[in-house]
Amino acid sequence: MSKTTKILVTAVVVCIVILTIAFTILKTIAYQKAITHFEVYFEQELSKKKKNIEIYVPADSSTKELLTEKAYYTALLETTKSDSLSLCLNVPDSTVSLLIKGVVVHTAKLESMKISPLFRAVNPTMLHNALMQPFKVSKQASTIPKMPLMVKIAPRDTSEYTPDVVPDTTDLDPVNFILELKPNVLLYFYEANPTQSSDGLSQFKFDLKERTWTLTQDIKRIAKLQVPEYKPYIRVRLNKKDAKIIYRALPNQALVVIKLE
Repeated sequence: MSKTTKILVTAVVVCIVILTIAFTILKTIAYQKAITHFEVYFEQELSKKKKNIEIYVPADSSTKELLTEKAYYTALLETTKSDSLSLCLNVPDSTVSLLIKGVVVHTAKLESMKISPLFRAVNPTMLHNALMQPFKVSKQASTIPKMPLMVKIAPRDTSEYTPDVVPDTTDLDPVNFILELKPNVLLYFYEANPTQSSDGLSQFKFDLKERTWTLTQDIKRIAKLQVPEYKPYIRVRLNKKDAKIIYRALPNQALVVIKLE
């Protein structure tokens, strides 16, 4: 290897190391910024609703459990004010449910979960107060349409009329979707144990597309000497049928109750 080549390789390696360190530092700053944003957002929300911040002092595990239950049921009570379907993610029970006016109309068991460490890093008092009210969905993305496509052909006369029996042509499609909640909390729902290889590939592409988009946005921000954005997340896997029911039942700006451990 020539001297020029060695210098070039060394320069490239040094640049990669510097960029990696810079990226790590900026992501750490972004993480801390996300914690602050989360706390400030809910402090402002409570102020708008003229609610006082309740002091969260978990003296022991039993007290903590009682306060968690209080926050959970207070948030559920808020959903009863809406006429639309709401979503409830119960982490301790590993379940996700659809509710209307506080009444559970469908429940699914979660097969696995992964939760952002931000929820443990947030000030316990602010997290307690944040979970006392439902989050609101701001964006949705999915591998299936919100409603299946129906094609109706008018009969020539009444003798040819038959009731509509429209098969769900998306039954074979993989079901994966993302709900973005205010303030920038991401809920990922993945079909557990895809039955077909194409389902697994589609799930991989769906997840890769989201991660690639996030990485691209981070790089763009760093190139402009801006701090990248960190969004707390909860990733869950559940039965394909349940995932489809939940996604199609939820309105665009659904309320979401989250119960953490």
